[in-house]
Amino acid sequence: MKCLVINLDRSVDRLADVMAEFSRIGVPFERVAGIDAVTGAPFIAPPLSEAEVCCFLSHRLCWQIIADGPDRYGAVFEDDVVFSHDAGPMLADDSWIPRDADVVKLETFFVPVRVGGRHVPVKNGYSATLLLGQHMGACGYILTKKAAQKLLKGTRRLKATVDFVLFSPTEMTTARNTTYQLMPALCAQAQFVADNGGPSTLIQFAPPPPRNKRIIDRIQAEATRAFAHLRNRNFFGTEKVDAVPLRFPLAIHVNTDPSPIPALA
Repeated sequence: MKCLVINLDRSVDRLADVMAEFSRIGVPFERVAGIDAVTGAPFIAPPLSEAEVCCFLSHRLCWQIIADGPDRYGAVFEDDVVFSHDAGPMLADDSWIPRDADVVKLETFFVPVRVGGRHVPVKNGYSATLLLGQHMGACGYILTKKAAQKLLKGTRRLKATVDFVLFSPTEMTTARNTTYQLMPALCAQAQFVADNGGPSTLIQFAPPPPRNKRIIDRIQAEATRAFAHLRNRNFFGTEKVDAVPLRFPLAIHVNTDPSPIPALA
């Protein structure tokens, strides 16, 4: 399973940080040059900002690599990712991934989220459970080759941010996928767990204020949510967790002097 990392050409410091992070867990990665909003988005897609458009297109570059590649799975990360100390064995071996999974969310955004009531042990004390509610963030996730192909087809027109498209049951792209949450989470954004708060990613700026949806959009969102519930048979046997926990200690606290593993590209 190839690990892809989105990194802007001007974010040299972020590349150094993510290289060190992957070195700590002993896993190679391939750098994917992100599309930079500073130079201007290639097109506008209201209600998305230019930064959100560029972030989305950067993720689509990764989806294309997975869709065109030989592997069944591919993992996508943003360059501000921070790993748990035992992330390496999980990313070096894809045999633990549930066979019916289209998407596996590896990160936590430290917000309340609804998941399935059944937790399936997968490897090294981790478990996988269906992700049934909205869980934002796109810092770390796994896609199947087929899911990447479906996402590329379903996002030719951009209508929502990339994390909504991936992890909000009000979006049909999410509703049509079987999505799992890894418990505890394997990674998080540096801003949530770094000692000094960590630098936020330059790939996507802070999200704008909530947008008022038209009545027809609200109806469509609720209909999509109902479809997702029916598809996953999840009206019963679910649970709401205050936050998906992150596996500690972090890699940076276990190995503070990693041997460099360069990006593959």
